Amino acid sequence: MEQHGEVEALLRRRDVSPRVRERLEMVKARALGQDVAAIATWSGRTVRTVERWLRRFAVGGATAVADAPRPGRPLLADVAYRQVLGRAVETPPRALDLPFDVWTSVRLSAYLAETTGVRIAPGWLRALLAQQDFACGRPKHTRQHLQDPAEVAACEAELAAAKKKGGGRAGDIRVASSG
Repeated sequence: MEQHGEVEALLRRRDVSPRVRERLEMVKARALGQDVAAIATWSGRTVRTVERWLRRFAVGGATAVADAPRPGRPLLADVAYRQVLGRAVETPPRALDLPFDVWTSVRLSAYLAETTGVRIAPGWLRALLAQQDFACGRPKHTRQHLQDPAEVAACEAELAAAKKKGGGRAGDIRVASSG
């Protein structure tokens, strides 16, 4: 019974891969009384595959239905790296005593290489950010912080007065007459 509580807890998590989630759903459905043929029908798997995952769960629990390690080079951006990445992106560079105001993928890659010791190319870093639902884009720079509000208001008032005084429409061309 405690294994079924574990299955329910795992199914509520968001970081479970779709393949493992499907296997856990098979286990849950079987615990709720569905027969193997029905599970095979809605999962799109064969009866033999469903039975295999149910057997593996019965022997090893929830860890037995996890994916086996994939062959190839190990990931550089492990969970710890992604956590540091998330914290860095959410922190303004100035708060980290860096000499710039905006993160770029090149700057972020260099900072993370210095901080974590793991060097990931800026292009892959952008892909990681997209996977974690961070938006990448160009910053919108304004000069508003450089303007004096009182001076801006005075200029706008002067401009409005000039429009009233001139009486013409914007874009009209005036030609000086020779006299």
